[in-house]
Amino acid sequence: MTMSRNLAFSNAVGRFGLGCGAIDLPAVDDPRGYVRAQLDMPLTAPDAKLMSSSDQLQAMMHRRQVARKRREAMADAGSGNAMVKQGGAMQDGSMAMEPRAEPSMGGGMMENEPEAKVTQGPLTKGSDELIAWLRLAAVTKAPLHERLFLHWSNHFTVGVGKGKSSLTAGSYQREAIRPFILGRFHDMAKAAILHASMLYYLDNASSVGPDSKVGRIKKSGLNENLGREVLELHTLGVDGGYSQADVTALASVLTGWTVDLKPQSETFGEVVFRERQHQPGPKTILGKRYAEAGADEFLTVLTDLARHPSTARYVTRRMARAFVSEKVSDLLQNSLAKVFRESDGDLKAVTAALVQSDEAWTAAPVKLRPPIEFLAATARMIGRVPLRPSPVASLLAMGQPFLAAPSPKGWAEEDDAWVTSDGIKSRIDWAQQCATLNADHVDIRKVVDDRIGGYFSDETRRVIRQGESPEQALALLMLSPEFQRR
Repeated sequence: MTMSRNLAFSNAVGRFGLGCGAIDLPAVDDPRGYVRAQLDMPLTAPDAKLMSSSDQLQAMMHRRQVARKRREAMADAGSGNAMVKQGGAMQDGSMAMEPRAEPSMGGGMMENEPEAKVTQGPLTKGSDELIAWLRLAAVTKAPLHERLFLHWSNHFTVGVGKGKSSLTAGSYQREAIRPFILGRFHDMAKAAILHASMLYYLDNASSVGPDSKVGRIKKSGLNENLGREVLELHTLGVDGGYSQADVTALASVLTGWTVDLKPQSETFGEVVFRERQHQPGPKTILGKRYAEAGADEFLTVLTDLARHPSTARYVTRRMARAFVSEKVSDLLQNSLAKVFRESDGDLKAVTAALVQSDEAWTAAPVKLRPPIEFLAATARMIGRVPLRPSPVASLLAMGQPFLAAPSPKGWAEEDDAWVTSDGIKSRIDWAQQCATLNADHVDIRKVVDDRIGGYFSDETRRVIRQGESPEQALALLMLSPEFQRR
């Protein structure tokens, strides 16, 4: 059967989606319409089984209280029998000593599908979060939403390698990113920057104004991490025209925003503003003087930052490069920035402009999929989440540990960022293991000859058909250029 590769179809399900599966058949006849229609689809609600950030923080503090009381009781008892009894309590799970690493960020494994055992540590957390997302990615009729979710989660990165941030990194994405992917940039920025996970990740929860009531008593210091990254990575960009003085001033504006971890408090586990930690007095940022206004200070500053021309340029340039290529034209970047400015940061309008641009449809797929998209594309192709090999361990092996970007800048977005010798070898190993364990769930030869076969070139289809077994055919498909790049 002869079939030319359909570039528009490939870009519809690859560039603006998570790969090609039977569920993507509507994209064959009308690729652009298929993507545009997703802009009007409702957002998928997060899995109700996964814990909220406040619940996770409350549970953490409860575990610590229990552990502390048990240790105190053991010390007071001072007898061997007491030690034995307490040890037994630990064995049967009734006692939780303060762990080396917090447990998984979800609410327990879902359904009855066991995942391969993975030792929990800073780089192997979030199994429940990851599997829940992969299940959604495998069947969603709005894969564009999930591409946007991944992009904006990377733009406003938090990670599991840093204290309490690791506990809430998954819920952070559900609470601060997902609801706003087609909303206003300002609203997403506010939700992300003032989320517990971000406040912990960039050390703002412990930042204290030197001249505040707390600062004068404890001589606590100002931490500039969040102020710097808000300007450099979240809004204006590194070339956005700000100075070190602006970083310090914004860090001062952000003092007081922290997380309430007092069990007796009505706001236990929630983000709060504490006036006693806030640096008093006016602040000047980008030449504008802001009067002292407590919690409203940052909200006023953020409104101005979100509307700044540098923010429009930086945010849309990063988005265009993430979706199309790092060599995206000035024409496309400028047109997206204009839409951003004129719509007051309406991300739905900006996304629509990107989807409607000819460049996004004529540019060849050149970006190597990040490992998490490789897993999602595989799940979408075979119609189920491959739980073996373990998704969390697989991402770690391929160099993209879940929720553990190497810096606040997030994962690299260059076209060939994932082209490394170790990375490619890990992809090959994973594809072969996955194909061996999952080939019986899909007829790959039928797939490449079906209507969605236009996703692949004639040469790729020929190679897949020549696979000596279903397992080899699936592995060849997963490692094909069309499957690997978008």
